[in-house]
Amino acid sequence: MNAQITELKEKLAENPAGILESIAKEHGLSMADTIRCLPEEMWREHSGERFDEVIKAIPAWGNVTSIANTGDMIFEVKGPFPEGSYARGFYNLKQTEGGFSGHIKADACHSIIFLRRPFFSKLAVSINFLNADGNSYLKIFLGRDDEGQIKQDQLEKFDELASW
Repeated sequence: MNAQITELKEKLAENPAGILESIAKEHGLSMADTIRCLPEEMWREHSGERFDEVIKAIPAWGNVTSIANTGDMIFEVKGPFPEGSYARGFYNLKQTEGGFSGHIKADACHSIIFLRRPFFSKLAVSINFLNADGNSYLKIFLGRDDEGQIKQDQLEKFDELASW
């Protein structure tokens, strides 16, 4: 496994822009282990104990893209991330104007990885919520301005949360 990790680190150092879920599957790794193979300056990992702090900060950021990728489908919602509250072991997202709502098992969050890397010739910046198996169950990508650039105010808030 160490040789495989070393090889993947070298490959991702040359080209970090691939689809991480596909790379993880191809190499038999978790999403967390795949992200950890990216150059270290591209990611910051924090304990899942910060779930509450991070998830409650995001609704104030404005439009973001929220993604759930099961491997068989990719579900994306663009717009403000909903506020929420706790009940029955879940962080329950209050329905937004566009209909976005849901329930997140907060104690399933083992780690949170803040990630910034090139993707399809642009900078992609995301917060990745990972379970104990190292698999991502929620990704939140920062919004873009009219020129397609990451929104600067969101990037500043991201950097502060990530301790960049």
